[in-house]
Amino acid sequence: MTLRLRSIQKKILLITTILFSLSSFAQISHGGNPLSFNKNLGMAPVHTTPPLNILPYVNEDKVTDQDKDIAWRFGIEQFVNLNLSNSGLWTKLSNGDKVWRLEIKSPNAKTVNLNYSNFKLPVGATFFVHNKNQVLGSFTHFNNKVNSEFSTSLLIGDNAILEYYEPLSAQGQGIIEISSIVHGYRDLFNHLKGFDDSGTCNINAICDTTDWGNEIRSSVMLLTSGNSRFCSGALVNNTSNDGTPFVLTANHCGPSINNIFMFNYQSPTCATNTDGFTSQTISGCTIRASGSPSDFFLVELSTLPPPSYNVFYSGWSNVNTVPTSATGIHHPRLDVKKISHDTDPLIESGYYSTGNDHWEVLDWNSGTTQGGSSGSPLFDQNHRIVGQLHGGAAACGNDAQDYYGKFSYSWDTAPASNSQLKFWLDPTNTGDSVLDGFDPNGPNLTNDVGLLNVSRIENFICGDSISPIISIRNNGTANLSILAINYELDGGGLNTINWTGNLPSYGIDIINLPTSYIPNGLHTFTVSLTNPNATADESPLNNDASINFNSNESPLFASLTLNTDDYGSETSWYIKDNLTGKTIATRNGYSNVSGGETINENLCLYNRCFTFVLKDAYGDGYCCAYGNGSMYLLEDATGDTLVVENTNSFNAANGDSLTFTFCMGAANGLSELTSDDFKLYPNPTSGIFTIIRNQPTLANIVIYDILGKKVFTKDNETSKEIQLDLTDVNKGIYFISIISDNETVVKRLVIN
Repeated sequence: MTLRLRSIQKKILLITTILFSLSSFAQISHGGNPLSFNKNLGMAPVHTTPPLNILPYVNEDKVTDQDKDIAWRFGIEQFVNLNLSNSGLWTKLSNGDKVWRLEIKSPNAKTVNLNYSNFKLPVGATFFVHNKNQVLGSFTHFNNKVNSEFSTSLLIGDNAILEYYEPLSAQGQGIIEISSIVHGYRDLFNHLKGFDDSGTCNINAICDTTDWGNEIRSSVMLLTSGNSRFCSGALVNNTSNDGTPFVLTANHCGPSINNIFMFNYQSPTCATNTDGFTSQTISGCTIRASGSPSDFFLVELSTLPPPSYNVFYSGWSNVNTVPTSATGIHHPRLDVKKISHDTDPLIESGYYSTGNDHWEVLDWNSGTTQGGSSGSPLFDQNHRIVGQLHGGAAACGNDAQDYYGKFSYSWDTAPASNSQLKFWLDPTNTGDSVLDGFDPNGPNLTNDVGLLNVSRIENFICGDSISPIISIRNNGTANLSILAINYELDGGGLNTINWTGNLPSYGIDIINLPTSYIPNGLHTFTVSLTNPNATADESPLNNDASINFNSNESPLFASLTLNTDDYGSETSWYIKDNLTGKTIATRNGYSNVSGGETINENLCLYNRCFTFVLKDAYGDGYCCAYGNGSMYLLEDATGDTLVVENTNSFNAANGDSLTFTFCMGAANGLSELTSDDFKLYPNPTSGIFTIIRNQPTLANIVIYDILGKKVFTKDNETSKEIQLDLTDVNKGIYFISIISDNETVVKRLVIN
């Protein structure tokens, strides 16, 4: 049992990565070229690292690349002790200045990057790292750090030439000690080059600049683990609004004080991918806090990002309230920055278990996350960070979940300052529960307001009214004091609220709109913002929103009975509207109880056909190795059984979910038309009937009565046309399940 529980913690990896191009990928540098570019200094001595057998690493990667708790590895750190005294060559110039040079060669490396245990340059000295492909530098005394550590980033190829110039006035003052060489054995620039390599469902972040431009600027990527692995994170604001460069990432990324942080790698165009630049980086940080189980890590950068980086410090919320929607900004599979949206409420969860330390994104409505996204920020509907990516199985083409460690859990659950966010992000102990973002460069426009979100209008309204809530943000330099909020239902006439207040730059306000009463059917609710500070909005593109939804003042109800196995925390489900594709209901977070437990859920639905997806996180189902799980869904008004399942149909290799189609109300009679996978005739029948399958793949046939009792089974069926005889069973309603791979298709059969 212990082995099983330990295995549950090993999930499909959302590995963290970072992309770079053929341009210079360097820390804050000060321009210029090495002296050897203009002066013949001869050949530099060469230090060659021992040859590496990379096969064990490659074999290990095949396993760890699928584990979400391990950052993605590209290189092997080789430890050395090289300095200005024991290696390299000094050359004295005619004016008394000196130049020290050393070439480092790591045979067969795809890239080379270096870590320095002691780095101190005097005033007037310069340091470069270069080869035929790139030049990193110059680095000067401005790059010195209090902890004396330093790092230089990746050079394409298997060598790096170090060149240190020291003027006569500072001779003997410089210190350069190389402690390790990272041998890049994965070909990031070619075979695994990240640009344009992520899933086709991903969306360039630049496409959402109008609404999410500030938060996009806060996204950052970092090297970890001796600068041999990659992770992601975001700049976060603190209650002093002073621009202290805190970066939030994931605990499993394990940042260290000499890591390299990279900003603004993103495509400048929306319609097509255009590669971004990779030169905006910072080397070094101070570890501030970390913790689990919420898997957070907070560091402070060694220096402020310069104005040219145009960064933004994102706001946050430490309130443990379920966000009504969520957005992630990240770099999947080494690609340019992407953005993903989930328009459904998040789910309180543990990490692949019950608990309250994570938010679960059940599945993304647009985009997804992949390797390279781990540690990236999760924003709520008010554009505030509520978590960072821990792991999950989401990818293009599936409806799998992602897990984000909760910001609210990381805030002050642990009392020690190095185990919580509160001590650092609320340094003056204001007690603030939410904080808006901070722009060190300030906004560009005087009067600019943005509509961030419209919430409390679900995809389906179970009743006859809506009471919307909107979030607005002041994007202008002037405090916002007056604003017109215009809203309309189904084009029935514009209503206006004259808002007043004193909202500072980047301040957010949440406003309750009046209740609107609605008849049955499809509706459109629109909101627009006009006349900020009694003048024209200087950027009106982010002032409007339109929400489509369905309502039924006489809803149809269904009852779900779910019997879990011993591991209820692995079981979850959701229901989607087949017409709109929207998630209508969802639930997870059941308990691990020996012998399982029985859960009863009351569902508010309507006259439509739906898809019910039953999921098992471990992939071994809920019946029968660890208990006898089962489920059935009844329509309350008719007592009809809509869905029934009590087999061990999950398969860890082929998938971890089962899919059923059902219909409510008048649409119930259309259930035979909701899937062309197989047909029944005659139906109703006296007991003899025929199944015709369009796709005669290997499948099992199982027939249940209305109580879920199995009355017939036939395994490994491949025939296209199958005749069955059930004349020996009682009259009534039965359900035929065709189970193929990870999909189960169910149809209702009436025997009279």
